[in-house]
Amino acid sequence: MQPIDLKNEISAFPIFERLDDAQLDRIASHAEVLRFPKKSMFFSEDNSSQGLHVLLTGQVKLFRLAEDGKEQTIFVFGPGEPFCLCSTFSDGKLPANLGALEDSRILFIPPREYERLVREDPSILLTMMRVMSRRLKDAMDMIDSLSLKQVPSRLMAYFESRHQNGRVTLDLSQRELAKIIGITPEALSRTLRKMADNGDIRMDGNDIVLLDMEG
Repeated sequence: MQPIDLKNEISAFPIFERLDDAQLDRIASHAEVLRFPKKSMFFSEDNSSQGLHVLLTGQVKLFRLAEDGKEQTIFVFGPGEPFCLCSTFSDGKLPANLGALEDSRILFIPPREYERLVREDPSILLTMMRVMSRRLKDAMDMIDSLSLKQVPSRLMAYFESRHQNGRVTLDLSQRELAKIIGITPEALSRTLRKMADNGDIRMDGNDIVLLDMEG
């Protein structure tokens, strides 16, 4: 991809939308585009990396593996989202694994270039802090759901955190959603059917319509 095409691609991403043309040109000129096929591993807990990573296209997931091999999905990232934020300036130790759910393209900015950019435009750092703050809240909500709530409540909490006007578009498989909630795919299917029978939700293709949010 030519730098000018990359500039146009990233200009609408929230993390870059406040940059001027000169800054976008500089990012496009110095950034590297990494490609990872579906089901490949991008980072693991044993790997290290520094710099800023932003998903351009595709879908990636952050997950942990228990000693018994059970997988717990923590976050699923879509285009425009930065990830591996804990390794942007640090030694790069990632406390989880990152794998591609789809063929994915990732923008990578080396740490020195990113640090210069932040010094010139602190709003980039403020944007990163907003993202990290939101992710910390999401992580705390997940801990609360997994440890204190029954399965239907966990699932409804997930839907309520992602709905737009009472509608949630599932852009991931039920298997991956089950890993986020901490249950088996079979238990997820049963819970969705029960919630639909109870009038809590309506399944509309890949969308979940929340019928009784107050309840």
